[in-house]
Amino acid sequence: MIKRVFKVVFAFTFVGLLLLLGYLFAKPMYNKWVVYPRLEQGRQEIWDAYRKPLEVIPFTGYTGVTHAHSFWSHDSRGTLKEILAGAKQAELDFIFFADHAHDKLDTFPRSFHGEFEGVIFEAGTETSGSYGGGMMITPLREGILHLSIAEDSLIYQVVAQGGLVTYVHTEKDHDWDNLDYQAMEIYNIHTDLLDEDGILPFLINHLVNGDKYRHWSYRELYDRQSAILANWDRINQNRKVTGVGSVDAHNNQNIRARYLENGEVEWVGNNAKTISIREPGFLEKILLEEPDENGWAFKMELDTYFHSFNFVNNTVFASEFSSRKIKEGIEKGNAFVAFEGLAKAEGFQYFALNEKSELAGILGDSLAVQVANQLKVLSPFPARYRLIHDGELLLETRESSYEFDFSPENQKGNYRIEADLWLNDEWVNWIFTNPIYLY
Repeated sequence: MIKRVFKVVFAFTFVGLLLLLGYLFAKPMYNKWVVYPRLEQGRQEIWDAYRKPLEVIPFTGYTGVTHAHSFWSHDSRGTLKEILAGAKQAELDFIFFADHAHDKLDTFPRSFHGEFEGVIFEAGTETSGSYGGGMMITPLREGILHLSIAEDSLIYQVVAQGGLVTYVHTEKDHDWDNLDYQAMEIYNIHTDLLDEDGILPFLINHLVNGDKYRHWSYRELYDRQSAILANWDRINQNRKVTGVGSVDAHNNQNIRARYLENGEVEWVGNNAKTISIREPGFLEKILLEEPDENGWAFKMELDTYFHSFNFVNNTVFASEFSSRKIKEGIEKGNAFVAFEGLAKAEGFQYFALNEKSELAGILGDSLAVQVANQLKVLSPFPARYRLIHDGELLLETRESSYEFDFSPENQKGNYRIEADLWLNDEWVNWIFTNPIYLY
């Protein structure tokens, strides 16, 4: 009798496990054989439709990311080689870091600072905010930040001394009425993760599709941040605040191993925490290979620097290639957010023309409404355009096009563009511009 009961329990358990595995792996396998190949084909069709736009904006558009972390942060071990390799593969021009501070006295420059093989690395710090959210502070100077002082005083000092303050993790509350901060995240990869049903589905999808389709696995996480965008539009009706897209890249959702100088092996897990340090054993003999250039003998990574950098970034129009000019471009709002894993945004432009069809201003600029006879977009790929006026949808095109134009007809307000691509039988968000302000 006992044996029979045991057999029944074992059979039900075995069948249950099979059903659970089938449930967990059904969608990733469907993605592998149906969804992702279809997306690859659709993206290639978009790429094949490339057409170089006429250059109207007389400044170079530099592509880069904000809110990246390196070894200086307690939850990352990112090295110069790892970060630079990811940046070059993603064809970035700049990275603005937001490494966690080690103390209330934060000395700059630190971590990585300077130009490395044509990529600008600018040091910055991520601080906790008094209202729940945090800030990315980019001082752009040598010196010490006193992080213990009141938040509004810290923001004022940084900005007064030529630095940049960006509100991060904007799903949380901030002092939105502060008059000194210059920018806020309108998208953050970590913020987008918060509405997911845990990490397990993402992990399983990665195990099945990570080698070939990791970029589409990332895209599974994407949701338009409607509440954050609405808050940004509200703020911009009272003062200019630039919207940026941030990667919050740590390269820390992984399992890695490396040999230490004494011959032992350190296993490192999520958030760059040490799992164990042990003598090499049977497991290490099976899994460990020759260390790569960064010293890792084993790697199973989810969030590589490249895939974060290539997922969302910013194009900033600036008069020269320097940290300060890129910072000024961000502060002015001469920038847009692009999801370049879908399509490269080089050549995308949003600007205003006067009645003589001459350039009157570009995204981020404030213009007298009488001067702006036409608002115009030029795109390297055909897209659908959504014109947002003071936070409300004013116009949405029905078909994709390389160009879009609109006459404001002396109607004041803030006008920003959302450009979407037609992919896999639906419109997907591609670009969010900063507004042109008409007064």
